[in-house]
Amino acid sequence: MKQLTLLRHAKSSWADAAQQDYDRPLNDRGLRDAPMMAQRLVEQACIPDFILCSSAQRTRQTAQFFLDAFQLDGNNISYVDALYLASPGTLLEHIQQGDSAINHLMIIAHNPGLESLGRQLHHSAPSQLPTCAVLSFTLSSDSFVIQPDTEIDLVLHDYPKNT
Repeated sequence: MKQLTLLRHAKSSWADAAQQDYDRPLNDRGLRDAPMMAQRLVEQACIPDFILCSSAQRTRQTAQFFLDAFQLDGNNISYVDALYLASPGTLLEHIQQGDSAINHLMIIAHNPGLESLGRQLHHSAPSQLPTCAVLSFTLSSDSFVIQPDTEIDLVLHDYPKNT
């Protein structure tokens, strides 16, 4: 059995209108929410073996809070340019290429791709995924290749305002 966790980056800043979208950092809310959500995942034992992360500034910053909380280092993460604003299909391609030795894979990326992928994976996944929201699924498989007969269960849905 494999576990797949999708995480939308924390809230980012729009303060500098001249700044490229790719380079936008987290804002104050994002800097508050990311460590809080990372701690919630630790408390729920939802700790991945490996993280695939968009290379955008806001996803990299979000990832660092989770790496710290999970006590993981740079060997447990890969920053992937193709995950920046990726479609559900691109996200799924990268997931399905996951090393079979990994039992729990986390993807840190962006909407609308993550929302769409979540709904494709499970009918009860929410239609909206706010910033720093988490969806975690179990897969009845020995790999991250999803076949028509792969059973997928949504085991966790959490977000910062879920108190």
